[in-house]
Amino acid sequence: MSKSVSRVVLAATAVAALGLLTACGGDDSDGDKKSGKSSEKTAEKTPGGEKPAAPPLSKAALDKAVLAKSDVKGFEIETMTEKEFTDGGEAKAAKAECQPVAQLMGAKTNPAPKASAYVTFASAGASKAGSGGMGMIRVSSYADSGAEQTLKDLKGALGTCAGGFAATDGTGDKADVSKVEQLTAPKLGDEALAFTVTDADKKDGGTVKFTVVRSGAHVSVIFGVDLMNPHKPVLPETVVSAQVAKLEKALAK
Repeated sequence: MSKSVSRVVLAATAVAALGLLTACGGDDSDGDKKSGKSSEKTAEKTPGGEKPAAPPLSKAALDKAVLAKSDVKGFEIETMTEKEFTDGGEAKAAKAECQPVAQLMGAKTNPAPKASAYVTFASAGASKAGSGGMGMIRVSSYADSGAEQTLKDLKGALGTCAGGFAATDGTGDKADVSKVEQLTAPKLGDEALAFTVTDADKKDGGTVKFTVVRSGAHVSVIFGVDLMNPHKPVLPETVVSAQVAKLEKALAK
């Protein structure tokens, strides 16, 4: 794959020559300043007003709410550090309306999360054999309505940018997208989106499958690829559902 589909994930999975897409943004130290409010606020309602939303989890709590090796059988799961993720820089779309998708290829998002936790996953033996499905999970907490806005912006971009768009990755290198295809989203969390993003590089590019789930003030972004068949990405439902279930269990405490 191209440079835009390498770098960050591979530092954690020790398969740097194989290539994967860097997933959506890292934490922003300005996140709290932009919100103007403390994460201690606890009693906001969800958009439907049915139940009070859990307060945004801290970094320490998110680290416990993201998947661990013992949570899903048949997968190797490794923790990814903040530095490994944010080293990817900021990706930019030529068209502002496509930025919510483009920022999935870099280490900064708007709205910025209050805190994030990251892990990579791979089918058992995939990282050693250089084959099979693998990907990354990022779970983030947001102040105020940041989680809702994230899903709203992304949903709009998926419709507007289906035909692809010009973009650059975190290093400023060309990282154009040829197609964005919406898929049937799983019935998880308060709302969810599923889609694929295809690299415009016909020689070295590939397709990445994303599922994005909002659970109150929290967003889980999970993406996967198939290293043996770059244009037919793999994102196991067991990984997605296990991550959302673990996060929501933490929120229920």
